[in-house]
Amino acid sequence: MIWWLENPTRARSERQGVAGLAERVAWLKGVRWHLSNGAALAVDFEIEHDGDSVPLTMTYAEFHPNSPPIVLPRDGSRLSSHQYGTGGNLCLEYRADNWETSITGAMMIESAHRLIAGERDVDGPELPSAHAVSLGQSVRGSYFRFLLTRQMEERLKAIAPGQSVEIGIAEKYYADTFTVTIAEIDGVTDGRAWPAGIRETTKRGQAIRLPEGTAMPAATQTGIAGLLGALGLGVLREAALAASGEMDLVLASATETAHFYAYDAGQKRVFGRSRLLKIATGGRLPDDYAVLAGKSVGIVGCGSLGSKLAAMLARAGVRTFTLVDDDVFFAENLVRNELGAAAAGVHKADAVRSRLIEIAGTIDVTVRRVALGGQESADSTDSVMSALRACDLIIDATADAHCFNFCAAVAKESLKPLVWGEVFAGGIGGLVARVRSGHEPEPQAARNQINAWCNAYGVPAPLAGLAAPYEAAAGSAGPLVADDAEVSIIAGHLARLATDVLTLPEDSAFPAPAYAIGLRKAWIFSQPFETWPIELAGSAPWKAEQDPASVADSLALLRELLPSAFDGHDQPSE
Repeated sequence: MIWWLENPTRARSERQGVAGLAERVAWLKGVRWHLSNGAALAVDFEIEHDGDSVPLTMTYAEFHPNSPPIVLPRDGSRLSSHQYGTGGNLCLEYRADNWETSITGAMMIESAHRLIAGERDVDGPELPSAHAVSLGQSVRGSYFRFLLTRQMEERLKAIAPGQSVEIGIAEKYYADTFTVTIAEIDGVTDGRAWPAGIRETTKRGQAIRLPEGTAMPAATQTGIAGLLGALGLGVLREAALAASGEMDLVLASATETAHFYAYDAGQKRVFGRSRLLKIATGGRLPDDYAVLAGKSVGIVGCGSLGSKLAAMLARAGVRTFTLVDDDVFFAENLVRNELGAAAAGVHKADAVRSRLIEIAGTIDVTVRRVALGGQESADSTDSVMSALRACDLIIDATADAHCFNFCAAVAKESLKPLVWGEVFAGGIGGLVARVRSGHEPEPQAARNQINAWCNAYGVPAPLAGLAAPYEAAAGSAGPLVADDAEVSIIAGHLARLATDVLTLPEDSAFPAPAYAIGLRKAWIFSQPFETWPIELAGSAPWKAEQDPASVADSLALLRELLPSAFDGHDQPSE
């Protein structure tokens, strides 16, 4: 796009504004308009101050007037401390962070004059700096980073001045960046900057508290060895002077903390200093989510919906999972799954377990590669159902009616809440539902009511029995297929129902136990994101208490099956 051809009125106004400025002030000279590389509109000019002439060029951005022009020293010099390096553009009053389309090139030139005059007037006031640099901007050229938590910073302050303490260092390499953190000091092992349990390398290092007035050394072999010698740490000094070998030092003074490292690189030993990143404290989850760390969740189905749901619950704070799925992940599953290409050929349940560890570190995940409701041995099916019974919440993410029967049976027998979800064929929407004993009907009755609700709108329940549940016929144009975003939306709603059940078991934030969520204009949905609550009738407890006669019958049956276990001790005494 050549903006000045599409908007000649603005271009003409820019030229007139600069010409008018040159007529009004004596310090603006040598104005010359031209086209630079790429047909960008540019103007050369000179700012005169105290007999000096400063040559500058202002080049209008490709997206002008929606982005600011660039003002550069024409001779490639370093003109100001408010400049992006030698030869870089000047950081003026008008920048990308405060730009408005009403700002003109003439105003930019005036700002450049104020900057040059203000910095060169010795007796004038100091120019204020508005050059705020974000954390990301400050470290984007640093690929060795030291992450320091508040807890470990306090432990470093407790070391006596001049003393050296052995510490544990954890290091990881990810996305072309080396990051290190203190994993252990004085027996304290929970101060890492990332969760324990993720893939890392651990090694030993030394932490030294510098005496007052001692400066940080240069990140060189001689600089580090000199400091260690001055502190009387001869063994460490010899290690620093060695011809090879790794070394990690954390030095703490009253004003700063630094991590120095040494490693072998080819034929030489490299010394360096990591970029310090202090880790702020404070949670980003609601306070009531703290209980999730003590809850266990059983997820049946680790496909598109189940894998995303598991990741969301791990991020929410759940730390105990039972994952049930016999299927294997292939590259074709990448279009709708939490897993990446590296998981191809791996059982989905195993791959999801690895993904949860990557998210949360140390986490308790039990994997069962079993098709619940499939052609499995009775022992395997019974074992999986027993594992689900031990969970605080059971989730069916299979959209399979036969599998639902087994999940429902476990939930009803154990009185554990059951949550399930389905993505409707073709991605037109989805269904999320939850049932709790004493609040909603038992699972099978609830599912039957939901199916009846769907049938009342002229279609059967939108997933049960479909061979390709994410696809729906769309005439000659080919099938409609649910994409990753559509599955993710339903997974998000399902995760909210799950966290609600675990954090508010008796007082739900959701007035209805089930919802149909529209993602396209189809079926009952008149537009995307239309939501239909589904009310369910019945809230009686799922299991009736045994009456005395039933208890007596059970005892009589047990006596018949295991007569030796009683040996007459269950008979009333004379």
